[in-house]
Amino acid sequence: MKTRLKLFITGVALFTVFLAMGYLAVKSSSYMDVSQVLQLDYQTKVTVKGRLVQVNYDPQAGKLYLLLEGKNGEKLLAIADAKMIEDKYGPIQYLKWNKDNVVLQGIYNPAQKTLTITNILEGCHSSYQQPVAQA
Repeated sequence: MKTRLKLFITGVALFTVFLAMGYLAVKSSSYMDVSQVLQLDYQTKVTVKGRLVQVNYDPQAGKLYLLLEGKNGEKLLAIADAKMIEDKYGPIQYLKWNKDNVVLQGIYNPAQKTLTITNILEGCHSSYQQPVAQA
């Protein structure tokens, strides 16, 4: 009986420790600013936050180009496959942007200083899977 109780308490304690570690890992992972991403000298997956300066859609190339500006004014060109964006978020011409706060996830290429977008996490109403509020 005492052995089962000890095993149960040990199990609960370990579960609590691993739960706390998981929570802290999620909370401690933060977004990188544009300037931090531009300092990387290796290709890697990043989550970057910045202010949206410009949006260009090239239907012939099938690309969506976003220019993000960091806190210190540095700029990063983020490129997305238009079909991928439309499959995830809807028609490009209907996307509404919060230009002050855009968070993108993707693969950073230091040779070209570009980000290949895999997800729009914040800054576009469609990334939240809800319609734009009507005034």
